[in-house]
Amino acid sequence: MMQKNMLNKANETLVTEMLDLMANDSENLERTMKWLTDDCVWVMEPGGTEYHGAAQIRGFVEIAMSGRTHDKNHKIEVLNWFADVENLCVEYTHGVVLTGALTAGLKGKIKTGVARYCITYHMRDGKIDRVHEYINASSWWLNCLTPIGLAYLHRLTKKKLAKADLR
Repeated sequence: MMQKNMLNKANETLVTEMLDLMANDSENLERTMKWLTDDCVWVMEPGGTEYHGAAQIRGFVEIAMSGRTHDKNHKIEVLNWFADVENLCVEYTHGVVLTGALTAGLKGKIKTGVARYCITYHMRDGKIDRVHEYINASSWWLNCLTPIGLAYLHRLTKKKLAKADLR
């Protein structure tokens, strides 16, 4: 008899939490962080920038969140997802309004187009120990700017981590 790729209870709970978090509570950093292992690795694409450990990931996510907001037309929408024993993959769109440091001194807010994301989580005992986040913007100009924006975000994160001595 063939055995199905069944989620264990801890990973099943994690999948439910991550989907709810993305769809309904995406600005809740503490809720996100409680599901990451201390040795988690987060990889951003394009660029391949890696953040190692909960402290570095927190620094990266804090800066990313501080430079964006949502409104009724610019939000996260989960389009599709699947999971197996160790992996969760979520396809979603994310429209944002860039603010603060991410607008790099430009006046006002910048409303972006909707970017398409695919994020894969590797699960270990009900926690996430590896994340790969892939961004594909919905317009050619955003696809050109995404690597530049991610490099700038990484630079801001490195500066913040160095200040806190978490390099």
